[in-house]
Amino acid sequence: MDQGCIGYHEDIVEESPYKLNLTDRPLLRLITLCVLYVAQGIPYGFVTVTFASYLAERGETVVAIASVTALSTLPWTFKFVWGPFMDRFGIPSMGRRRPWILAAQFGMTVSILSMAFVPNPAEHLVLIGWLVFVHNIFNSLQDVSVDALAVDLLRESERGRVNGFMYGSKYIGIFLGGAFLSRMVSQDGLGIAFTIQIIMLGGIMLFPLLLRERSGEKLLPWTPGSSQLAIDQQLAHSIVQLFGFLKRAFSLRSTLLAGAIGLTIFIAGGILSPITNVLFIQDLGWTRTEYTDINGGYGVFLGLAGAIVGGILADKFGPKKIASIGCVILALSYITFGLSSPDSGVLWFDWTNRPVVITYILVDVWMGSMISASLFAMYMTVSWPKVAATQFTAYMAILNMSTFIGLKTSGIISEYFTLPMIFLGAGILQVIVLGIFPFIDVHQARKVLGHEN
Repeated sequence: MDQGCIGYHEDIVEESPYKLNLTDRPLLRLITLCVLYVAQGIPYGFVTVTFASYLAERGETVVAIASVTALSTLPWTFKFVWGPFMDRFGIPSMGRRRPWILAAQFGMTVSILSMAFVPNPAEHLVLIGWLVFVHNIFNSLQDVSVDALAVDLLRESERGRVNGFMYGSKYIGIFLGGAFLSRMVSQDGLGIAFTIQIIMLGGIMLFPLLLRERSGEKLLPWTPGSSQLAIDQQLAHSIVQLFGFLKRAFSLRSTLLAGAIGLTIFIAGGILSPITNVLFIQDLGWTRTEYTDINGGYGVFLGLAGAIVGGILADKFGPKKIASIGCVILALSYITFGLSSPDSGVLWFDWTNRPVVITYILVDVWMGSMISASLFAMYMTVSWPKVAATQFTAYMAILNMSTFIGLKTSGIISEYFTLPMIFLGAGILQVIVLGIFPFIDVHQARKVLGHEN
């Protein structure tokens, strides 16, 4: 493979006065990427698990909970704008992606700090919702920056495996933001949970603050160093040039169909997320901590394992095959759980039986993480190397749009359809996605477009 391709770099073995750099240290690079993904998961787990269950415990409706969680997802649907922006502007002397990671991590910490000053968050859902929205603008920027760094530095042969560890690390963050911070919620409110969250995000910011991307770069704007970017790594000359390349990259059947998969694959999960919060806590009588201990607790570690295993299997058998298997199992899980309604009388067990609910949650977490890790590997490969970072970011935004569509649809659907019908419909929707995978050639962009200018 030509070394000009994004994502391919030989390890540099020569000694350097700047030893703490990510290009020369594969293990340090992996740890840093994973820790930064933990930072993404902490606020996500807090909003979708801890805060959502906190609201459900206080009798809030599906519509109210879905509105807040949807605002946490919305910025991720237009995060594709960050890719071209980062490929055009930056501070090359501090690295191609690192300045953006630092700015995003700082914004994430400050926005959480702002939420901590809102009294009685459950009574100010509009304000909290918009602060969640602002926070996730910075969170999505951090995600794009970290993904772009991974695309720049990872070899193709390790993408599935490393993506599995990265996405799995997000589940550790979800555990910290979910089950752990849920235990910090008291009768007095969310103050301690916010404080701990701020400390964790501030500590994680030390990684990009103290590590360089490449040997010889500046640690801070006023310290010694200079740009170490190769010619093919330089920032683009214009936004027009970038979008021209991106238009060509999305002109192929496989790249377009890969986007269609991203737009539909997580709609079902988005629909069911707020519905299950209300079902388990308000209808089935679970306490908030009982639910978060599973969904945001040990279930998260199953998600971590699912992401790692999914990434390894994607490297071995191909990401399309692993994602397809995950979709089939997820669809069967939705349909089976829908038929286990006490009113259906179809199955010998029903969802008043806690082991049935726990099994459903764990299967959902495992398959969701395995599908995600497989898709990440597929999108890195299906992208045209010339604009791989920007194109990959666009695919990630499309995936989040899928979840957002599901969340916004959830409140509407819950008013017109019964729960068994909703779960059955989600299962059917998950199966429909399978019909797209066979028509995707993950290497089409490289075959057709090559490395043309």
